[in-house]
This record gives sequence, structure tokens and C-alpha cells, in this order.
Amino acid sequence: MTPVTRLGRTLAAATLVAAVGSGVIGDVLDALLGGPPHQGAPRDRSSYGHTNAPDGVLRSGCHNYRYRYVVTTPTNDWTLETNLRDPTGDDIASGVFASDSDPRRGRPHFRFCRNVTRSGKFTIRAKVHWYGYYGQDHVVWLEPSHFRLSRAR
Repeated sequence: MTPVTRLGRTLAAATLVAAVGSGVIGDVLDALLGGPPHQGAPRDRSSYGHTNAPDGVLRSGCHNYRYRYVVTTPTNDWTLETNLRDPTGDDIASGVFASDSDPRRGRPHFRFCRNVTRSGKFTIRAKVHWYGYYGQDHVVWLEPSHFRLSRAR
């Protein structure tokens, strides 16, 4: 057995820290264990989830407008951020959902007021963030979804 000197231990520790920082340890674990579950070929961003909302009427005053989200990340540790853009391109409402307190499928609402919002085509943008099995974090922008709100007559 070869004795390990203080310098040898320091070099080994530095090498381990560098390996963890570069993701080598996760790669080694993936190779030994056959990769993390549910991971295969690269996925299209729409396969991580989606949003949608029905067309409707932009009502007088301030109101809630329902939309739907679905999260389909490979792990159960995720957050979802949603932003609503009005026809002029301004962000007018948002939402945040997390796996700790929210379901993978939900029907929340955006709240905004007609007196400061134009009718037309609205866009829901969503970003999903999840953590891998070995601590890697991933971020994907979902495909934007669109709906129309027309003025009440």
C-alpha cells in the first residue's frame, strides 16, 4: 500500500472538486447506471409541456381570464413561469407554479383590466425549469400559445 501525503490528499481533493464542477461525476454515474431514467434522444421543446386559452371577449372592467398549462418534464422537480403579452407586445400578467405546491396540469387565470388593454391577439409565453437526477438544472421555453379577445359590443 502506498502512503498518501498531505500534498497527495490535497491534489486528490482538488481533482474531485474540479470533476464535480465540470459535470464529470454526473457523466460517470450516468455511464455506470445506464443514464438517468426517462432520458433518451433529445426532445422537442413542445414535449416538455404547453399552455393554451380559449378565444373570448375583453369585458369592461377588471376580470380573470382562464388559461391552461401542462408540464411534462422528465423529473418531478420543476417550476413553470407564465407571462401574458397583449397585442401591443407588453407583458400584462404572469404566474408561477412549482412542483412542491402545484399539479402538473392546472387551470389558473390571468387578471387584467380592459381600460388599459387593447383587444386582439394575446400570447402566453412559458418557461419550464427542472432539476435532473444528479443535480443538473435545465431550462426550456415552451412553444408560445395564442388566443384572441374581442371587444364586447
